[in-house]
Amino acid sequence: MPLALETFTLDNFTEILFRQSVTVRAFVNSTLIAGCAAALLAFFAIMIGYYMQKRGRSRWFAGGVAGMGDIAYAIPGLVISIGFILAFIRPLPLIDRSLYGTSGIILIAYLCAFFAIALKPVGAAYAQLDRSLDDAARVSGARFYLRIRSVFFPLILPAAASGAILVFLTAYNEVTVSALLWSTGNETIGTTIFNYEDGGYTTLASAMASLTVLATIVLMLGLNLVSGKLPAGVIPWRND
Repeated sequence: MPLALETFTLDNFTEILFRQSVTVRAFVNSTLIAGCAAALLAFFAIMIGYYMQKRGRSRWFAGGVAGMGDIAYAIPGLVISIGFILAFIRPLPLIDRSLYGTSGIILIAYLCAFFAIALKPVGAAYAQLDRSLDDAARVSGARFYLRIRSVFFPLILPAAASGAILVFLTAYNEVTVSALLWSTGNETIGTTIFNYEDGGYTTLASAMASLTVLATIVLMLGLNLVSGKLPAGVIPWRND
């Protein structure tokens, strides 16, 4: 298509924003699923990171979980998708419902695929803490959850938030993990762009991809604007 005044229009943006309901649904789904995955993985990373600094069997267990997270991150997304289809296509016990065809299976797949991203900064933050902090809290009579909430959580939170931001940005635009897991009503941004392109609607795919890039830039600029009010280390791409 030649570039001319007749073809230089915003019709494709109007189409995906106001006429194609799947586009808005995909943005909402990706935002919710990526946000939930980021929050849950930040919490899991804080808990696993705590045990990675302990001695004994708990450290071996936490190290095993971290190792499985690294393996899951290295496995191609399509392989993870097939694994989750085989695991969850049958109805679950007790509730007698299948997760296949729901947004829940995409969320669980994200938790598996991106756990390593959330754990790395948290593990590095725990490694910088003195182990005597935990011993002192124990001597003072603080139980496990009190130690996590009062001692470690405030110190690890910036690293956990940094990992959560990285998880959100990665999951927000991903396509390989959800390529085989999406269904009607549970589309993501990546799968919608892919479906537009696969169906021959290249201009619609390009318009949606442009909006996705713009949304990512706006999010990063917004985080930069409020970086002065956040603790050091929260914004992954800033050192101050």
